[in-house]
Amino acid sequence: MSRVDETSKDSGVTGASGGTDNDVTRYGESSPAADIEDDTSISKESETQSETLYPAVPRYGPSNLYDLKPGDKKLWCTCGLSKKQPWCDGSHTGTGFKPISWEVPAKKQRLYQLCACKYTKKPPYCDASHTYLPMEVKHRQKTCTNIANHSDCYKLCNKCGTVPDF
Repeated sequence: MSRVDETSKDSGVTGASGGTDNDVTRYGESSPAADIEDDTSISKESETQSETLYPAVPRYGPSNLYDLKPGDKKLWCTCGLSKKQPWCDGSHTGTGFKPISWEVPAKKQRLYQLCACKYTKKPPYCDASHTYLPMEVKHRQKTCTNIANHSDCYKLCNKCGTVPDF
């Protein structure tokens, strides 16, 4: 059922510092926005308003990573635009998303299954949210309130997760 993802083996940003940014709340975490937002979204809160941001879906399934070094720090991509999935490559700039800092657990294991769809409730781990996600994403993109401006989106329509064709 799962396949080995050789492209993500030992790739990514290491030695990154910083922690989870308080401006971006993943659904499932306790925050005022997480309690009222659609539970399949990423929320960005500000003092004056709360906006739901939807990431692009790079892949419907996990990223299978092998033999990561315990203690290494990685930045897990939350926008879905990175070319080094599941790690951040800075593609989120200007989208409202920020990566999540993750440290490889001290207990060594051979395989880590990290979320590649970006809708997990337990970031960065895959929780199989991708199973029922494709139809929801297509519906959200089809009914997007910003659909008339999709051609003007620079990188990502964060209202529905559409990535413009270049």
